[in-house]
Amino acid sequence: MKFGKEFRIHLEKTLPDWRDKYLCYKLLKKLLKNIPADNPQQEWFVGILNEEVEKFNDFYVDKEEDFIIRFQALKEIIERVKERGSNERVFTSETEFSEEIMEIRKDFVSIHGEMVLLKNYSSLNFAGLIKILKKYDKRTGELLTLPFTQLAFQQPFFTTEPLSRLVHECEANLEVLFPLEAEVVESTGTRRGDVSNAAFGATLLLGEETVDIYQSTLAAITAIKGLKKASSTKNPLSMSYIFGNQDNENTGAVTEENSPCESLKSLHNEEDANMHTPSPK
Repeated sequence: MKFGKEFRIHLEKTLPDWRDKYLCYKLLKKLLKNIPADNPQQEWFVGILNEEVEKFNDFYVDKEEDFIIRFQALKEIIERVKERGSNERVFTSETEFSEEIMEIRKDFVSIHGEMVLLKNYSSLNFAGLIKILKKYDKRTGELLTLPFTQLAFQQPFFTTEPLSRLVHECEANLEVLFPLEAEVVESTGTRRGDVSNAAFGATLLLGEETVDIYQSTLAAITAIKGLKKASSTKNPLSMSYIFGNQDNENTGAVTEENSPCESLKSLHNEEDANMHTPSPK
């Protein structure tokens, strides 16, 4: 499936108040068609892309700060519940399905789904930028993709390490909040890290809003997986390479030498070398 269609399907399924925060992919494609090939107007086009990146950054940073505040408040609530519990157990048979505990579960499931959705927001917008930049280069014969991508790698919306740590910490709490569901998940061998399986097992019990968040998150993950399958090259601008490095960012697999920025620099140096190498006669 083409990226444009994947992107459109995701926008249709994502949370309504997030939709206008994504890349204006369709509009940018139309603008590209109207750019004269012999008069690229790079400064004008870069200005538009910079406005899009600023939009991503503002939304991403605001959401990340909101998650930090909400998650800290939830952890404090959990600690108070533990203090009231017996033998350091969070739940007793009397509290397992109390209104308070169900509300805490709902809040954890919701914030986890939003966190994962924000990670995928970062990836999808970055993928869209690369697609648009490549189309610009192809139409104009210029080389805008490499320098603009190097700048984009350094932007707040693509700096997802702190958010990833929050996601993992949230999942650890979910395993405490949903111990039975977590045990079932372990027995099925389902891969962790996409959407908390414990959260998935509980969504139907926690209200329509929580289900909407889960479905939006699942749609984003499906889109990212589709991009990975569609691109399996080692080119540092390929989708599988970029998202693979994002997936590994918490395991230490991405080093200074193999980071996307360093790989892009290497690619740029190789292109420079090729340009200055005399062609065989």
